[in-house]
Amino acid sequence: MSRVIEQLQLRRPATATLAGAVLVVAGFLLAGVSWWFFILSGAGACGPGILRELGVLKDKDEFQRRAAHRAGYHAFLATGFFGFVLVALVRVTKSELKNPAELATLMLAMLWLTWLLSSLMTFWGARKASTRLLLGFGAAWLAFALADAGRQPIGWLMASLPALPFFALALLAWRLPRLAGALMVVVATAMYLFMGYHRNDHMGGLIVNTGVALLLCGPLLGCGTALLSMRREDADAA
Repeated sequence: MSRVIEQLQLRRPATATLAGAVLVVAGFLLAGVSWWFFILSGAGACGPGILRELGVLKDKDEFQRRAAHRAGYHAFLATGFFGFVLVALVRVTKSELKNPAELATLMLAMLWLTWLLSSLMTFWGARKASTRLLLGFGAAWLAFALADAGRQPIGWLMASLPALPFFALALLAWRLPRLAGALMVVVATAMYLFMGYHRNDHMGGLIVNTGVALLLCGPLLGCGTALLSMRREDADAA
């Protein structure tokens, strides 16, 4: 029993991380009252990291610090390149973009998603992280889709279709990671084109569609890229 308690204590997130998570949730909940409360989410997400960089907090070991720096660098690269593409798109598009106010939300979603994927890949490894992430995202997407579909059985069936690739590829990723990685990239690209997320005249417009595509196709693309970049001996290991 004491050994189990010790393991739980070792796996328990740092106090600053837990406090930051509380602020993030509070910011999202209170945003319905006033969007100024959303700053709490920013303080919770970035505050502990800022304090660690300033040397105020010293609750991470060397591996955890390297993983955090690596995830931050990956988020910078992905979001930076994404930002350049958005600037070019806004400058050259001939039609007016719908919902331009959502650009900041889109950039924040890109930053968070890249950081999350990179962090989990570092801590769990590409195979285990991909399996768990795809199952988690698939379950979450299925739950929201079914809740939005109402009480119509046909609506449940249609709403569940986008979640099926997550579950199927999660199972394949554990046994055949390289094949699963290639299929994830193909499926993510096909879903992006088939759902019309690249069109400004479709659904909420290009900006909103891109945000939805990040949540739906982003995990597939990120996990697929990680699995394809695995070393051959790691991919062949049982």
